[in-house]
Amino acid sequence: MNKKAIKTTGYVAAAAVMTFNLQSCGKYEDGPGLSLRTKKARVVGDWDVVQIGAQLFPQGGYSLEFEFEKDGDLKYTYNYSYYGQTYSYTYAGTWDFSSDKEDLDMTIDGQVQSFEIQRLTNKEMWLDDTNNGGNAVQEWKLEAQ
Repeated sequence: MNKKAIKTTGYVAAAAVMTFNLQSCGKYEDGPGLSLRTKKARVVGDWDVVQIGAQLFPQGGYSLEFEFEKDGDLKYTYNYSYYGQTYSYTYAGTWDFSSDKEDLDMTIDGQVQSFEIQRLTNKEMWLDDTNNGGNAVQEWKLEAQ
């Protein structure tokens, strides 16, 4: 084997080892294992709620949206249609990470709601509502607009 082939094989082996090691480095249960974007950069933007527990959205004219701003501001919009009329209510609030960045804390109308982050990519955000009134944990799935 020539030196160039040995060197190339070494690079491929090193890349494979790094790939397998980095897959277990993710902070969140469902990933991603590695991201070039910061956690904050992945959260900032407009998100549609596509599922809460077993309920899919939009459903029956209902939809939910979140807008996370870089400065920590938050807008939560609830839309619904009733007899051909569409209604929309928007609530202002703030958002931030918990100190360990494992939870996303949202404050709307003075009430803090904390969600445990399960997956956070620039296209998907999966959150567990652990403060579900003593009920079982409820998973929220959001998709970037």
